[in-house]
Amino acid sequence: MSLYTRLMGIDTPKISVHAFYSLMAERKRGKVTNQDVIDAFGLSAGEQTELSTLWTRINNDLLLAAELDDVLICAEHRIAPYDTEAEVKTRLGV
Repeated sequence: MSLYTRLMGIDTPKISVHAFYSLMAERKRGKVTNQDVIDAFGLSAGEQTELSTLWTRINNDLLLAAELDDVLICAEHRIAPYDTEAEVKTRLGV
């Protein structure tokens, strides 16, 4: 199980893309912490590592909020080319 397969709905419990995106935006604004995100979705150690890698890209403005939202919504609906975990990760640069 990975953060991305849960966002895509491949693995359960599924993570709502909208809720995830919203928490990432609130984290960028300094309104929630990393631990808040971990707790909200019950992330495993491996998923926490993936979150950290993704967060670094977001926090360093290497991945724009609109890009994250667009890619994850397409991935959630398995719209090509974002219909596999590998493609999603490649597009997000993780």
